[in-house]
This record gives sequence, C-alpha cells and structure tokens, in this order.
Amino acid sequence: MDWQIFGHDWAVNLLQNHAAGGKRRHAYLFIGPEGVGRRTLAIKFAQALNCREASEPGEFCGTCRDCRQFEAMQHPDLSLLLPEEGHRDILIDQVRSLQHTLALAPYTARYRIALCPDFQRATTEASNAMLKTLEEPSDKVVLLLTAKDLESLLPTIVSRCEVIRLRPTSIGSTEVYLQSSRGIDPDTAKLFAHLSSGRIGAALNLSDD
Repeated sequence: MDWQIFGHDWAVNLLQNHAAGGKRRHAYLFIGPEGVGRRTLAIKFAQALNCREASEPGEFCGTCRDCRQFEAMQHPDLSLLLPEEGHRDILIDQVRSLQHTLALAPYTARYRIALCPDFQRATTEASNAMLKTLEEPSDKVVLLLTAKDLESLLPTIVSRCEVIRLRPTSIGSTEVYLQSSRGIDPDTAKLFAHLSSGRIGAALNLSDD
C-alpha cells in the first residue's frame, strides 16, 4: 500500500528503508509545525514496522488487523503518551508508567510502539526520565516522538533520536493536491492552501470540517 503521504517523499523513503533493511533505530523524532503531518507519518511507520501482510519490505497492507488498529491508534502494543486530563504537561509519573509497559514483550506486533506527540510539553523531570529508555532501548521497542522544534527539547533527548524534519509544502503544490485528491474546487483549494500555509494536515482538516 502506498503510504499516501504528500510532500515528504524523502522522509517516507528513509523510513521505508529503515523498516525494510534492518536499519531501524530505537527512537525517532519528528520535527515540524502543527498540521505538517508528524503524527500521520509516525503512524504509517508503525504500520510498516509491524504489518505481516505487506507485499514487500518497508510497505504495509493497510487492511490487516495490525494495520487497522495502529491507524485507529487502538493497537494493544501502541502506547500513547499525552498530558492527563486537567494537565498541560506530560509528567514524570506518566513516563515511568510508560517504561513499565515498554518492559513487557509485545502482545501481537513485532515491536511495541510508544507514540509521544508534542513531547515539548514534557516537564524537565519527565524528559530526564525518558532518557533512561532512550539510553537503554529494548530490541522490541520503537519510540516515536513529535515536537514543534528542536529548541523546545533537551539536547540529550534530540541526540538519542533519528531526527526527521518536516516542512510545509508550497502553496501551489498544496492547491493542486487538494484538487486532485479531494476534488475540491480551485477557489476553495486556494483558500485552504493559504490558510494552512502549506501544512497539508491542516489543509486536510479544513477540507473535512
């Protein structure tokens, strides 16, 4: 199945190679503005790592149970690290709980996946706790972190991850994509492309609203 990621071909190629050729890292950090596709790309990578029905290495079928559960972010081997209700920050106790989960063998997937969106929201204590997992990774665990920029993270976190920098696409390319993939009329596509500043995820959210 095609990854269906627009504007980040180089990142898709790199991740496909890592999933297919045994170059997998233990942690990946997706950097870019909100709506650029950080989380979507991370989930596609999780599918590629764990799909057992793929037509070739580095791909995924999109229809098997593992693929569907990862896409819905409901897979038993997927841990999602987000601020608890009523809190703005990711706290140290949450990271410690995640570490206990990651110490377990995967239930059904090849790898346990820890998805940590907007990790810039982690407190300093939580970030320092995460370093232990980054420094002593399990062979069956892959951590996927996202953040707006490198400056919002501890340098020690960044240095232990494979950094994937995602940037908005051009306004013109976004317009064309919205028209061809979503059948949006030219005037509306142009409006959405400008409102999203070329962040394809944000543009697609506008089209779905």
